[in-house]
Amino acid sequence: MTKIILFLFISAVFIPFDAVAQVTNADRVYDNNIVSVLLYAKGDQLQAPVIELGSQEQLTLSFDDLSNQQENYKYTLIHCTSDWKTSDLQPIDYLTGYLEGDITHYKFSFNTLTAYIHYQLNFPQPDMRPKLSGNYILKVYLDDDGDTNVLITRRFFVMEPLVTIAAKVPYYPKNLAYVKIKQQIDFVCNTPDIFSAEPEQRFKVNIRQNGRWDNACFNLHPTSVTPNELQYDFANGIVFNSGNEPRYFDMKSFWYQSEYIRKIIQLKNYYEVMLHTDYPRAGGQYETYKDIHGKMLIAARSDQNPNTEGDYAIVYFHLKMPEIKNAGVYILGQLTNWQLSNKNKLTYNPQQHQYEGNLLLKQGYYEYWYAVLPAGSQQADITLIEGNFWDTRNTYTIYVYYHNIMPEYDRLVGMQQINAH
Repeated sequence: MTKIILFLFISAVFIPFDAVAQVTNADRVYDNNIVSVLLYAKGDQLQAPVIELGSQEQLTLSFDDLSNQQENYKYTLIHCTSDWKTSDLQPIDYLTGYLEGDITHYKFSFNTLTAYIHYQLNFPQPDMRPKLSGNYILKVYLDDDGDTNVLITRRFFVMEPLVTIAAKVPYYPKNLAYVKIKQQIDFVCNTPDIFSAEPEQRFKVNIRQNGRWDNACFNLHPTSVTPNELQYDFANGIVFNSGNEPRYFDMKSFWYQSEYIRKIIQLKNYYEVMLHTDYPRAGGQYETYKDIHGKMLIAARSDQNPNTEGDYAIVYFHLKMPEIKNAGVYILGQLTNWQLSNKNKLTYNPQQHQYEGNLLLKQGYYEYWYAVLPAGSQQADITLIEGNFWDTRNTYTIYVYYHNIMPEYDRLVGMQQINAH
């Protein structure tokens, strides 16, 4: 990729990406110039990227390019299996029309310290639409979709509403050792007769807590089958750590210091925002408040268009606590693409007895947790720092897949989101 990085100030203070970013079927950004990436149901930033097969529903992709050099970005759609591996289907098998499209809608920032170009895409378009349900990756690239040219990958879902799901979070889990610690997901799937062939083998269920993928449950098969009903009755239940409500800060304006913001500094090309020092919440009292489950909302003052007039700040995080040995501490939430990478890994300062880090963020409202990733592990634990309270109002999304034989692919035939309380 031959893009020019104009904002050298970022590299001086911003934690870099991994040295070599391998393109994967995950929510990732592969270019430091590309920021504030959102993919959502058209019209509502907080709605998940899901469309119904055959409908006129659309998703919106938006992002900013800090290089301030207009590019002709392209995109394509990749069909995946239920566990997010690239499926064996050819693009012509799951797409109608063209196999790639252009992102033609862009605007230059206006009256901001940080110059950028805002890009936006509404899709599917009439000339390129998915014709099969399932998991998909939206891939954005420059020139061609070779790994060195890819800028963004984002997950989305195309769903056939054929299976209904009845789900709940009971007060008492099956394993009483989990009482007041873990949240158990109980559910059954009601299936039509068209899915009568080999239901134990062909049906698979994934369950996700909030927006996380690192602790998701994958490939759950039914434990028993009755006429038109699949039951998932595991000995210890399907459980997740309860965790705690996310932390948050409101940065929709740089004219005033909202709660949890200690200082705002205006520099030549950007702002600096110092958050108040955070402390561990494990062992403390549970506090409830209305939250958006770790998501972020790009927004600004009423007299600003956040797309092109929203400005940028380097936001500094400080977490006062003893160092955790043989583990990394990360900022986790939509503001870090729900990823655990060098970009959002904190550094321990032994002189100040605290973890420190920073993120480049656009004006808006942000929620996050501090997560601990033990050495060699793929799954982070937020309970060590944030605490573990059964009352936490997590959201859980249940995805039901059916493995089709001709052609062979995983159909997404049911989805259900429930709140823990």
